[in-house]
Amino acid sequence: MIVVASAGNSGNTPYLVGTPSSGNGVISVAASDPTKSFPGARLQLGTGATQNAINANGATFADGLSLPVKVLSNGAGGIALGCSTAEFNQPGVAGALVVVARGTCGRVAKAVYGQAAGAAAVLMVNNAASYPPYEGPITSNPDNGEPANVTIPFLGVPLSAAATLLAADGSTTTLTNLPLDNPTYLGLASFTSGGARTGDSWLKPDVTAPGVSIFSVGNGTGTGSVALSGTSMAAPHTAGEAALVKQAHPEWRKVSYWKAAIVNTADPAKVFSYSTRLGGAGLIQAPGAVNTQAVALGDAGTATLNYGFQELGGNFSGRKTIKVKNFGRTPVTFTVAVDRPAGKPHTTRLQKNRITVPARGETTVDLTLAVPAATAGDSTAYNDVSGLVTFTPVGTSNAGVALRVPYYLVPQAVSKVSTKLDTEKLKRTGTATATVTNRKGATTGTADWYAWGLTDPRDKAQGSTDLKAVGVQSLPADSMIAFAVSTHARWSNPSANEFDVYADVNGDGVDDYAVSGVDYGLITTGDLTGRMATAVTDLRTGDGTIEFFADAPYDSSTLTLPVLISQLCAEGSPCLSADNPRLTYHATSRGIVDATSDTITGTASFNAFTPAVSTGMVDEIAPNGSATETVTVNRAEFARTPLSVSWSSAATTPAATRPS
Repeated sequence: MIVVASAGNSGNTPYLVGTPSSGNGVISVAASDPTKSFPGARLQLGTGATQNAINANGATFADGLSLPVKVLSNGAGGIALGCSTAEFNQPGVAGALVVVARGTCGRVAKAVYGQAAGAAAVLMVNNAASYPPYEGPITSNPDNGEPANVTIPFLGVPLSAAATLLAADGSTTTLTNLPLDNPTYLGLASFTSGGARTGDSWLKPDVTAPGVSIFSVGNGTGTGSVALSGTSMAAPHTAGEAALVKQAHPEWRKVSYWKAAIVNTADPAKVFSYSTRLGGAGLIQAPGAVNTQAVALGDAGTATLNYGFQELGGNFSGRKTIKVKNFGRTPVTFTVAVDRPAGKPHTTRLQKNRITVPARGETTVDLTLAVPAATAGDSTAYNDVSGLVTFTPVGTSNAGVALRVPYYLVPQAVSKVSTKLDTEKLKRTGTATATVTNRKGATTGTADWYAWGLTDPRDKAQGSTDLKAVGVQSLPADSMIAFAVSTHARWSNPSANEFDVYADVNGDGVDDYAVSGVDYGLITTGDLTGRMATAVTDLRTGDGTIEFFADAPYDSSTLTLPVLISQLCAEGSPCLSADNPRLTYHATSRGIVDATSDTITGTASFNAFTPAVSTGMVDEIAPNGSATETVTVNRAEFARTPLSVSWSSAATTPAATRPS
């Protein structure tokens, strides 16, 4: 049985490709946009600004249609989601162009609810830099399956238009029909989930197929159609091709061979701004997959060479083997070359540049991949290395069908930062000099100083939710503190987990605030986006604030959660301040995509304004370099908020950034 599965619709961030498509033997399918143009509208806003929008359901309206603009409020100065008729129950909705935000409920459901509430048009602000997809006629509510006939325009704009529309709230707009060229024509969909695969960083998805504004039969409509977007639209295209391949080659008898034919013959040239990480081998091509008599196999169950995730303490070199199998009755000859190298600087060496595979026979070709550690990149960004090994038929070999095998590596150069400190002198005199070194490190390391408060031993089968240590630092110049969380195991994308630090700021033994490292999209719209934010919740009221993204690298085990002091001083709730400077904290974690969780037993205390030990220093240490720091202990404060374990330095990423 050939299994074809959607890669997922969580966006292009690394490590979001979903199960079951991540399995070795499964064909994981990304989505591309096959629509060259679509109906649109030009909005002349009362503020003087203009904005183009996609007319996502193709509803008709007369040029010059004038409507009041109503931004559906979320009560916090932002745009509401519009995920129920009740949510549209706000003054000014009836007869207006109502602005909502994408997220949580089905896109077209917002138009259904808006029309039911009396809106004359609904405009959705996308959660990406592109227009949302063309939907076609809206005949049902995807949230509940109930029939619906939306006749009002359902418009869509990129995320960048949000500020313009917020400013136009309460004004009017004039609509003019304006057909739009699709700027993402043949490109990968903004929603298609990004690879690589979580855990080992093997390449997924495998291939790409059309998945935006796909018209098919509408279940229950008689002879009607429905237009949908998603990798769930791309996977059926590929399943159809798989059926053709199996029908054409029943004698192959192995899923890995049929899968290889589909992957080998996919075309990267037919994907605009092609990316191996997002699109696999390229756009599926049924004629080539059916006509090929040879397949090129990579790692077990795949047609790819997966070098995986590699921490580089020095230059990387790895060799893998491609097996080319000829099912035909005549020999086939290919020239062999590396095509479309991308990502971090690297070199490749092929064992052979020309092969002849005998009838009913097979041969192998080795690829050696080399990556210099000096240019591989560190944990401050996601780094990858990719390309295609291309087998070009000579003459009429293999019916003229070329074969391609992607190769993929996720490298990360590592530092070797360590710190020496005479703790006996520090205890005796209250001050000592620490020496930080990076001997034989492959890249510059950052030592960011925290008071180490909590520690926890390794647990079995907990993965990257297995808490190791938690600490905190004071940043008085910025009116901030920051928590650092370290785990025993590496995560691929930190947003697969949630990390919660609970703080009691008035010493009554009751938690007042939760400081959480959690996926930004999940907590704001309900849709996973793969980027972690620092969310602070007032446990008395349940109200929350987000001021910063977390410093949470990919493929790491340490993250930091920056917090403004003011976020721990909500009106009417206990307040961390210069007059009340101490907090007591404890920590938990849980998996968002699995059932793992962890809790550190006990609590730690910290003075956010006068720490017991020096914190907040930052040292950049070049390979084989060193730095010194003067560490001091405030004896009086140490007696009140002692470090329960020790003090140490932790490697982190650069300064915190705020969500846009």
